[in-house]
Amino acid sequence: MRITLVIAGLGGGGAERVCINLANAWVERGHDATLLTISQNNRPPAYEIDLRVKRRDVGCPRAPRLDELDPVAVAPVLRLLDTALCPQLIRDLPTIAMLRHAILATRPDVVVSFIDRTNVRVLAAMAETGVPVVASEHTDTRRNSLGIWQGAREELYRHAAAVVAPDPWIACWLASNGAHARAIPNALVPPPPRHHERLSTERRRRVVTLSRLSAEKRPEFLIRSFASIASQFPEWDLEIYGNGPQRNTLEHLVEKLAPNRILFRGFTSEPYEVLANAELFVSASRIEGFGNTIWEALACGVPVVAMDAGPSVRGLVRHGVDGMIVNEQTMTALANALAALMSDAARRKVYASRAPEVLERFPFESALEQWDELFRAISFSYSAT
Repeated sequence: MRITLVIAGLGGGGAERVCINLANAWVERGHDATLLTISQNNRPPAYEIDLRVKRRDVGCPRAPRLDELDPVAVAPVLRLLDTALCPQLIRDLPTIAMLRHAILATRPDVVVSFIDRTNVRVLAAMAETGVPVVASEHTDTRRNSLGIWQGAREELYRHAAAVVAPDPWIACWLASNGAHARAIPNALVPPPPRHHERLSTERRRRVVTLSRLSAEKRPEFLIRSFASIASQFPEWDLEIYGNGPQRNTLEHLVEKLAPNRILFRGFTSEPYEVLANAELFVSASRIEGFGNTIWEALACGVPVVAMDAGPSVRGLVRHGVDGMIVNEQTMTALANALAALMSDAARRKVYASRAPEVLERFPFESALEQWDELFRAISFSYSAT
């Protein structure tokens, strides 16, 4: 099967990691996979891509070529936007036209797109082509508005062969809005066996978070929470891995609240190396589609303290078994949960022993098999029409 995966770019992020994991797995399984990016340009990808995966890039931002804006090719897009009542996408027509041209050049049997706005663009671009599109969501769409694009997402998702969500609750909500929705957990590659072992000889104890430094991940919330208890635990540090628009502001905040105790480590493409010998993992995010880094921490045998960010997080972290879910959305509640585990080595050890069970609860191979099943169903459905 020829599968074209479409994503805006391949920077460091959860959806980008899943996209690359799928592309790598599909070529390993004998499929012909092409990774089409919209605006990667000459930047290297954040994660390793199998050399058998074909790479193409639209090269945005740029002006479209005449062949990309061919009136005959663009007409089906305009008809769809008219009938679907999506006039807000007309301004995006040049990008949609370029996408249509680039996708069709790969001659796909199926197109898999990633992340909300790219999903909308791809569904518009593939109007009247007869090529099935699977839109892959990576956030909790119930709680995440696209502003003026919200109506377009709801309408165009009804035109997708399937919309894949990482959690059943999200899939149910999408289905209630008319999409052919299916829940498939994110396809995450397990860590090497050595990362299951907790053999730390480090004198300082590490609380680790891996997160984009942006509002929805609430890094300031986390920093203030940890800083409020830092003096009670002088042997513990908080290490923050990730970059984002808030980094400069957050660095100044740390200098005021807990210098030398909260450390910014930048982006890493090797989460399992980072998680090795961490004592705790913490997530302060207010919204998650799946919770990749939570899964990765548990897979490494690291107990998790997570703010309740929706059903996916509650499904990953088993409160009182392999971590703690903080239901009260306050910094005091998060600080208290961290303190409870930082002060209790015996409980951390018990949680750590159960954490790798996430590999059995959400296995990589099972996710791939569910994608195979979806492709078979789509192939049967489209061949019958």
